[in-house]
Amino acid sequence: MLSQDGWHKKFLEKSITNALNFFKEAVFSEEIARKKGFLQLRDPRLKMIIFLALILTICFVRNISHLIILYITGIILAAASGINILFFIKRVWFFIPLFTLFIAIPAVFTQNIQAAIIFVLRVATCVSFAVLMTISTRHGELFKSLKSLGVPNIFIQILDMTYRYIFFFVKVFEETHLGLKSRLIKNFEKKAAWRWISSRIGHLFKRSMKMSEEVYMAMVARGYTGEFKKHGG
Repeated sequence: MLSQDGWHKKFLEKSITNALNFFKEAVFSEEIARKKGFLQLRDPRLKMIIFLALILTICFVRNISHLIILYITGIILAAASGINILFFIKRVWFFIPLFTLFIAIPAVFTQNIQAAIIFVLRVATCVSFAVLMTISTRHGELFKSLKSLGVPNIFIQILDMTYRYIFFFVKVFEETHLGLKSRLIKNFEKKAAWRWISSRIGHLFKRSMKMSEEVYMAMVARGYTGEFKKHGG
């Protein structure tokens, strides 16, 4: 068992590590998108149409063998595109497919094991193709492809701004924890640590609301009329 001091120290270090890992993974994904692999050289609009069609098709596949073949196809495409297979598999199975295992458990107990396997494989395969699409395409090209496919401009703008400012607030989060760690003479007690964490969450929320207003006013002052004008790649 960790002491309260040890718990808080470990929490801070883990929080900072997670923030740094977020940046590393994002930078690594952008590096993958810049490679000259099989998927990277394909037209983003064509990729999006094909992957969306595949994902839609997978939703109706009921044969386990066919789902396995499609999943392996995703892995082959990842390898052909210069994507580290271990990184790809970890990214696919990290959240959604593992969560679906818990949803599929009732089917196992009702002896409908085949339905549970099909459900998990469907989700894993769909996520595989979605991940391939996102990490093999630079985010600017991805948003342009969405626009060319008729996705409402306001939706694309929200996605673009969200993508950009997630990095900013993760950086704020990292700096806040590093600042606290550098000023501590002794570690917090557990209750004090939770109070500090909750206050920082509230502060970050207020800061994000204020910044959203300031960014919008700055955009309007520079001639924003409801549509972004992209410059460069």
